[in-house]
Parts: sequence; structure tokens; C-alpha cells
Amino acid sequence: MPTAEETPRIPATRKEEGLWLLERLVPGEGVNNVPGVALRVAGRLDRAVLQEAVAQLVRRYDALRTVFHADDTRLTKSVLPSFPIPLEGAECEDVDAALRELITRPFTLDGSPLLRVGLYHGPEHDSVGVAVHHLVFDGTSMSIFLEELAAAYDAVLAGDLPDAGPPVPVWPESEPKPESLAFWREHLRDFGSGGPGLWCGGQESAQPTLRGEQLVRPFSAAAKDVVTALQKELKAPDVVVLLAAYYLLLHAHGAGTDLAVGFPVNVRSQQAQRAIGYHVNIVPLRVRIDPAETFRTFSRRVRDLFFEAIAHADVPMDVLLPEVERADSSWRTTLFRHVFNYLPFGGRAATSLGGAAAEVVEIDPGHSKFDLEFVILPSAEESRVKAVYGAEVLDRGEVELLLERYDALLVAAASAPDRPLRELDGWGATDHAVLDAPGVPAGTGTVLTAIARHVSENPGAPAIVTDGGTTSYRDLWRAAAAVTTLLADAGTGPGDVVAVTAPRGPDFAAAVLGSWLAGAAVTEASDAKKVLDAEEISYAVTVAVDPDAAAVSPDSPALPGVTHRELADSVRPVAVGSRPVLWLSTAVPELLLALTNGVPLVVAPDAARTDGHLLAGLLTGHDIGVVPATPLVWARVAEQLGEAVGGRTALIGAEPAPGPLVRTLQALDAEVHTVFSAGGRWVLADGVPVPGLGADVVAPDGRRLPVGVRGELRLGTATGVLAHWRPDGSLHVHGPLDRQLVSGGTRVDLATVEDALTAHTDVVAAAVTLRPGTEDLVAVVQAPDKPQLAAELARHAEAVLPPAARPACYLRVDALPETAAHEVDRAAVAELATAAGPVAVAPAETAPDATTAAVVALFGQLLKRTDVTADTNFFAGGGHSLLAAQLVQRIQKQTGVRLKLSAAFAHPTPAALAQLITGSTR
Repeated sequence: MPTAEETPRIPATRKEEGLWLLERLVPGEGVNNVPGVALRVAGRLDRAVLQEAVAQLVRRYDALRTVFHADDTRLTKSVLPSFPIPLEGAECEDVDAALRELITRPFTLDGSPLLRVGLYHGPEHDSVGVAVHHLVFDGTSMSIFLEELAAAYDAVLAGDLPDAGPPVPVWPESEPKPESLAFWREHLRDFGSGGPGLWCGGQESAQPTLRGEQLVRPFSAAAKDVVTALQKELKAPDVVVLLAAYYLLLHAHGAGTDLAVGFPVNVRSQQAQRAIGYHVNIVPLRVRIDPAETFRTFSRRVRDLFFEAIAHADVPMDVLLPEVERADSSWRTTLFRHVFNYLPFGGRAATSLGGAAAEVVEIDPGHSKFDLEFVILPSAEESRVKAVYGAEVLDRGEVELLLERYDALLVAAASAPDRPLRELDGWGATDHAVLDAPGVPAGTGTVLTAIARHVSENPGAPAIVTDGGTTSYRDLWRAAAAVTTLLADAGTGPGDVVAVTAPRGPDFAAAVLGSWLAGAAVTEASDAKKVLDAEEISYAVTVAVDPDAAAVSPDSPALPGVTHRELADSVRPVAVGSRPVLWLSTAVPELLLALTNGVPLVVAPDAARTDGHLLAGLLTGHDIGVVPATPLVWARVAEQLGEAVGGRTALIGAEPAPGPLVRTLQALDAEVHTVFSAGGRWVLADGVPVPGLGADVVAPDGRRLPVGVRGELRLGTATGVLAHWRPDGSLHVHGPLDRQLVSGGTRVDLATVEDALTAHTDVVAAAVTLRPGTEDLVAVVQAPDKPQLAAELARHAEAVLPPAARPACYLRVDALPETAAHEVDRAAVAELATAAGPVAVAPAETAPDATTAAVVALFGQLLKRTDVTADTNFFAGGGHSLLAAQLVQRIQKQTGVRLKLSAAFAHPTPAALAQLITGSTR
């Protein structure tokens, strides 16, 4: 009998190589372990009997004796004449943990068995666990194996030891038929590379792990009934109806109008239905969605495609990869990110062992090769849908909402199959409960009536505190009345606009309040009818009668486009308490935050915006309670504040608050709150729309978007800002729409890139922009001037950001440019990026020309192109994952440097790979 070494090896198929590529992408993770199964039996099983039953199956099925050998350049396989599969397990207190370890433990492709079976004796039941590698197994194989295992166990237990039967050879899949290849080529003609994913979920991680999770939800009774009804009405099987709804779910969440969904097809012939092995092809079902089409006609199109695709399913996906253009360097397939699966009879059928009923329990292996897979588990009692999702992309809460909306979409489609797709209500109950709830109504007063009340109730209380003294509420009100008189004398009154240019302090406050009392609106623009500077504001005027704050209409303008009612409502949600508010900028809301609450407003010197020690002294010296400042100001001073900010409210305003900054302030024991500004007033407080303000998040076509789905924030009108609703009814603001990019097939949020860079210990603040005319990101960082800073930041970015989100160069500055409102001056940052030349972001030495030339030659050989340069993108030039594997293999053979497969995706040009190679050889 030949030994394992003597057994002839043959090359693996392309489909098998596709699985091996994933092993190389995330080595040692068990990414190809088939979803495991355990048979849970009440009572005790006989270990020796089970061992013999397993041995019989291994002797019978060649697939279970198939082993694979992987070296640096190729994958081969062979069928061994025999080998033992020792039964694992023993007495066990925590059976679930033991089964999970058995199922998730990686297999090695070194000629070792790709099957494990364990028997665990628990306190209340015995469990048989089965772990298998996908190279020799699929879902159908698991069902066959469990049935055969139960039959063999019963036979051995009964003393019936017949021959295991004739050996079952590995069923050879035929080569793809020419007509099938022609079908798929036509089907995928002009199909673009994978898009940036859905409008929900997070940014991809720096290095793929394929970590996955699962969530199962039963269909509602209404959804189950309507699927049955739609089957009859549309003359389509339930799988088609459910698939059509899945397309619409993805489309509603940003997957586009031309999308492909993977569908696993069992390709066993009629004669090989009992074959064990990897006999599934995942075919890319591409559809184009017309929102004006009805569900009835769309479902019929899906039905026709479904049956046509099944008839041509003999083509593995890995053969199709080269057929699709790609313009990105993502590790994932270009064909689809989302999969739809259908398992008749609800998955595994119940069985028995030794006469005892055996419950079939599936065990999650903890991986997902796709962003999202819906697995339909139909049964007469309770049909379910299982969502398997990439945990790097989606979280459990987002998937729960997707499942809820899927159910609702089915019910909506059934209720109106002839309604245009765009009109179907795909919101779930959670969406309606959160987003249809009435908001807080608008108030009835103005800031003037609120301030007048404090003047009346406590006139001597301090209103404005400066180094030069304190102005009481009474004195400030009199000064405001004097400004009103001054404006009246100048012919300025209701309907006019007044520009206030005085610096922060009592003069500024009096000018603003006095202008409002005169009926005028306030602006900073210099083209107003009247400009008030410090010299024009007089405190010498004596007013015999206090001004009538109630005479100012709540619906009259206070700021351009903002009424007095809206302005009062904008500061109302922010809690102040009884301690002073610090005044760091001339933003009107900061002024009103203190005065409408009757607390002192302490004027900080300009230097406090950059000197954290000076600011700390102000906080403690005046016992400040609330500190409003922009993210840029907070970033500059946070580390220097130390304990001084503890116990105080850090109010981060104007722009979205960076995550690292929030965590820093919280670590200093500050109570962090946020406000977001638009049109000169605060519109969101901790993400909640201020009273009286209606807010929506909408898709590009104007559809209102549900919880967790990114779209444009609408506050009556478009804002140009990307946001999404949180489940608690608050909004998360991502930032301007023009700071959301798609690069290399990956969604890139520039704010997220800035957050990642700011997490580096040397970076105080960062601003990232796109270099004009290129796809290169440029990072402008406020950081110490130190050697190799750019190289350090590049290494940091490689560890925390996906390739498409990593800056191409770094520009260090002493301070980020800022606007008059103390926000990052994005226009100035863009100018810096334009002027900056290329900056070395990797180790200082330049890759030798010989190495670059060698990689250029390898690119040319694999891509079959003669126009390859040092900057050619391997994937944009026609490469794909299979060719990438060959590339790193040839690099190792030629240079001796062993690179991970992921390196080809992270460094997709000859110049970048040559730099990596030379860095590895030093």
C-alpha cells in the first residue's frame, strides 16, 4: 500500500486555489472551516462504536481521505489509501466551548486530514462535533455525512459489521461548457468592479481578517403568508420572491442600480447527488434595478435570470474573475459583496443516534467571506432568515435592522405588487418608531425675553467678566438700550442689518442685544447698513425706560436666515448649571448660552485658544462650568489642560467632534457634549435636532433614509453634510459630502482618516485632503519637527487604515490653518497640498532601480502588457486575486523575499512593492 509520500499528487483546481488564496490572505485563522455541526444527544454514546462508524465513512469516501499540500508556489492534492481519524474529546464541563474550539481550529494544508470528529460527555448530554475544511466539503456534504454517520453508528452498535460498501470516488466536476462561458461573459459584459459597499457600516480595516458573525430572525407571520401568496400570483418559486426582495433591500441601502448577488448552486449531477466534496459554485446574479418598475415585473425578470443562471452554473466564480474589469486594489472579489442562499427544509434535518433523538446544532466558525449573506431556512413550522455578516464592516445592530426591513419590504411588496419600486415602504418598525416620533416643539420666547427676565430678577449679578472688570446684567441691559438709541438716531431699525465688529466683551454683547432690541438683524458682514465697532458704542447714554424685549417678534430675523425664535431654541437644549461659561470666540450662540441662563460669561484672552496652561488657569480661577470651543481649539490645548478640565462641560462645537479628542477629554474626567452649527446657530445638540427644527437624512433621489443609513442631512433645505440617524433618535454627523470619497473600490471618509492619524502620539491635529488632479491623499499634520516623522506616520497608517485611505504624503506644520471661526481652513489646507511636493512616506532609501525594474517585468509577464511602468496599478491593469497570488510567488522565487498576499493589494504598483521588498531585505 503506498504511503502518503508515495501517493501521486495532482494540481488543485482553480476553484480550490481560490479557497487557498483566502488561507494565504488570513493565514492561521480557519477561514475555510465549514460551518460546524454538533449532534446533541440525551444520554451517553459509545466512544468505540462512534470511532468505528467514523472509520467506516473515511474508508468509503475518497473525499474524506483527500489531503492538500501547499508550498510557496502551488497547491496540490492527493487521495490517500487510508488514514485514521482519531476521535477527540472527553468528559467536559463546558461542552459548548469545547465544540467551538474543535470547529474553529484551523486546518493545515500539509497532507494532514481535513476532517475532525469529537465526542464530548457533558453533564446533561453527549455531543458529537464535526469540523471539516471547505476543500473537501460543502453544506450538502454535511447533510450526507450526518445521515451516513447515524446509520453507521446504529449498525455498529447492533453488531452489524458489514463491509462499508464500495468506495465512493471523488466526483470529478466537468470543465465549463462553452455555452455557459458565453452566457456569463455576456451576463457580465461592462459590469464594473465592486463598489464601495452599502450606505451603512464602517470603513474597512487596515488588514482583512474575515471575522464574521451570525444572526437569525424568524419571518413574521405576515411575511411568511405574503411569500406564499406572491409565489402563486407571480408564478415564481419562493426563492425567487425572496431573492427579488433581497436585491431591493441592498438597492435601498446604497448598492446601486446595477448590482450582482452571489447565489450558491449545488452542481452535482443527478448521478452524484450523494457525493461528498466541494461541489458548489457561487454564481453572480446581476440585475439592473429601475425604481419606476413594479415588483411584479421585477420579480419576473429575477425569475428568468435565476433559471437561466442555474442552467449555466457549471462555471466556477474563480474562472469568471478575469472576465470582469476592476479599477481597484481591494482584496475582495470584484463580482459581489453580498450573497443569497436558500436551504430547503430549514437546514439540517433531525436525526438519531443509537435510538436516541439527536438535535442538530450549528456552530458559527466566526468568519464571513462576504459583507452580508442572507441564508433562507424555510420550514412548515417556522421559516427563518440567517444573516452571516462581516464584522469588520457591519455590526449586530445594523444587521438586526436590515433583517427587520427585509421582512417589512416583503409585506409591502405583497400589498402592492404593481406599485413602483421606489414607492415601497422598506422601513421596519424600529425605523418608524424612531423617526416618525414628533420632535420637540418650537418655543414661544426669544433670547431677549430670557435675558430681560434675569435683568429683572437679579440685576446686580455679573454678566460679562473681563480682566478689566465685571459688567452686571443691569449695566449690560442699559448699554444695549444705549445702542438701540444710537441706531435709532442713525435711522436703523426693524428690517435692517447691523454688522458688529467689536471684540469679545461688554461692547460686543451690548451691540448685539441693542441691535436686536432695535428690530435689526446682526451679521459679521461688512456690507450691512450699519457697522458697529467699539468706538461707536457709548455707555454714557442714560435711558429712562428699560427697552421692551417683548416687543421684538419671535419670528423676526435675529441673524441672516435665523429668527429670534430659532435662535432661542438653538441654545435651549444645552445644560449650563450655575457656574460661568467661558467665552473663547465671537460666535453668538456662546454669548447667548450664558446670558439666557443668567450666569457669568468670562472673556478669555485670544492666547487661551492655543495655550492650554493659560486656559487651565482660567478654568480653575473662575470655576468655569462650560467651555465651548471648536475641535481645532480643543485639540491644541487638551493635553495641557490635565486635571483642570475635570468636572466641567467640554462643549465641542461647529464641526463634528473627532473620536480621539472625545476620548482624551473623557479620560480627563470632562463631561463631553457636542453641538453642530449651520447658518450661524446651533442646529444639533448631542446629535438631537434643536426644538422646532425638522431634520431628515435623504438619499440622492430624495428618499428619506432609515436608522443607520448614511445620506445628506436636510434641515428644511439641503446642507451638503453627510449624516445618519442613531437608534436613539440622534444624528451622527460625518462631515461635508465632498469629504466622502470612493477610492480603489473603498469608501474613504476623510474625517475617519484624520481621526486615525490623530491617534498617533506625535500628532496634535490633522487635516486630510485630495491632491487636485490625482487620487492621492495629502495629510497636513500639526506635529513636532522630528526626523522620519513622515515614515512613522506612514507605518502608523498602514497599521490602522485600509490601503485606499492611506495618505500618499505628509506635510508637517506648526499649526493647522484656521478660519476666523477657529475651524480648520479647508481651502488653505488644499492650497498647502497643491504646493507640497511628493514627500517620502516610507524608509528613507529609494528602492534600487534593479528591484523596481524586476517587478515591472513581473507585472508585464502576468498582465501580458508591454506598457507597464513603475506606477502601474496591478489591478487597474487587469490583475485579479489569482494573478496576485502568482505575483507574490514569483517575487519570492526571484528575490527571496516572502510577502503576504495582502501586500499585493496594499502596495499594488511596482514602485510600492519594490520599496517593500528592499525594506524587507535590510
